[in-house]
Amino acid sequence: MSLKIAEFLFYGPFQIAKIKVRANQAPVVYAIVCRAGDPWNPTFRLIDIGASPAEGFVLAEQPQRTLWDQENDGELEAYLYDTPASGGFTAETRAQMVNGIRARIGPPSGAIPISGG
Repeated sequence: MSLKIAEFLFYGPFQIAKIKVRANQAPVVYAIVCRAGDPWNPTFRLIDIGASPAEGFVLAEQPQRTLWDQENDGELEAYLYDTPASGGFTAETRAQMVNGIRARIGPPSGAIPISGG
């Protein structure tokens, strides 16, 4: 499954506890999403968005984790967007992407439309 957040197609969902990005892997932009509602009519809310550093990271160990749990009123999920250097991504372009999505959606209470981006 995938989820379009702003104009970017993120893949997932994943359990936060299982996300580990190693230094030899392409960095990612991650979206922490709360899914609520009925299975046939879900709502998605962006709780947080960020980028993995070049040296890798474990998502569940991020200091913002407590905020994610506090803001969750449904099912907490992680979605990823690969940002490889071969695709022209740098730390700066990842930060611009994150800041652009923050400005557009407004976590932790920003609703993610399921159609129309």
